[in-house]
Amino acid sequence: MPCQILTTRGAVFVLWGQPLPADMDEVQAAVEAAAAACGHPVVYVTRVPVNAPAPDAGARARLNEVMPSLMKACSTYHVVLEGEGFGAAMKRGILTGVFQLSWRRKTFFVHADTSEVAPALSDERRATVRHLLVTAERRGLLGAPAAVGL
Repeated sequence: MPCQILTTRGAVFVLWGQPLPADMDEVQAAVEAAAAACGHPVVYVTRVPVNAPAPDAGARARLNEVMPSLMKACSTYHVVLEGEGFGAAMKRGILTGVFQLSWRRKTFFVHADTSEVAPALSDERRATVRHLLVTAERRGLLGAPAAVGL
């Protein structure tokens, strides 16, 4: 699977590689299960490394289909779109603009680094995300490149 999913109580982390339509279903199932397990919407953090290719048309279409259920199961949705320079900043700006139109206010965030996620959250969710990111780091998911060409 070109994405790796990590779930902790109240939060889900996904490291993206080459996204496939089936990955969107796996992510949806993980997010919905995590929300059901803790009894409330979860914080979703997805990391897109610099070398991760853009999703193809099939993956984008499937993402659009699962978004309504993801929106219900997420308290906040954080995309960490890594990269430096003008091009990376433009991608983050475009992504923010696209998703702000369809998400509740203060729900969708785009970051350059995982260290920016916790400060964007309410006090009650910061500890949850810190635990998620520490666990992701221990598993090597914060520094890993995207799995491509699978």
